[in-house]
Amino acid sequence: MLNDTQVPAPRVRITNDDQTPTREWFRFFSNLYDFIGLRDGVMPATSGGTGYVQYAVGDTLYADTTTTLARRARVYGSFYSTASSSFTADTSTIIPVGSTLYSQNLTLATNAITVAVTGTYLITARVQLTNANAANDDDFFLWLRVNGADVADTACRTSVLRSHGGTPGSALLTATHMRALTAADYFEIYGLSKLGYANVNTYASSGSPAY
Repeated sequence: MLNDTQVPAPRVRITNDDQTPTREWFRFFSNLYDFIGLRDGVMPATSGGTGYVQYAVGDTLYADTTTTLARRARVYGSFYSTASSSFTADTSTIIPVGSTLYSQNLTLATNAITVAVTGTYLITARVQLTNANAANDDDFFLWLRVNGADVADTACRTSVLRSHGGTPGSALLTATHMRALTAADYFEIYGLSKLGYANVNTYASSGSPAY
């Protein structure tokens, strides 16, 4: 790569009068200045830089080719609902998500989460289930829906035991999916109670014992 800078011969003086660089060395430094990208205000990855002069908070750099770096915006979010919800037997029903704990480049509206950045996402949904029916266990299914369409092979199932001695049966169902999404795509979590006895439930805080 040094040939691109036209390195002067070893015995060429750097300056003519200890102040002004010689033509050969001026050409060398000018070419080197261009080569490392300083004339454009940014040093490319091939010269040890990144190719960028500005970043958004949380940006991550990654190699998108063998000679260049790209920026990826930081994306994260945690969403929840404090409302319990019941289900009609054998009926697909959206899982309510009404509040945002924290997020960046994700937005929540009407139980749907919209992504602002194209990428591959890890989506984890968790529901607390109860069954107050004393005679029947129930099966509950949970799956992912993207842009209004059910996503194949994302359904998970758990059984929620019937009530015993007046105490509802309970289960915790967690489902994790990896999905490629494009900016402006949105996703929702859907559930189904096979018999209509399994419901999504939340618990109020307690003072004695405290939890």
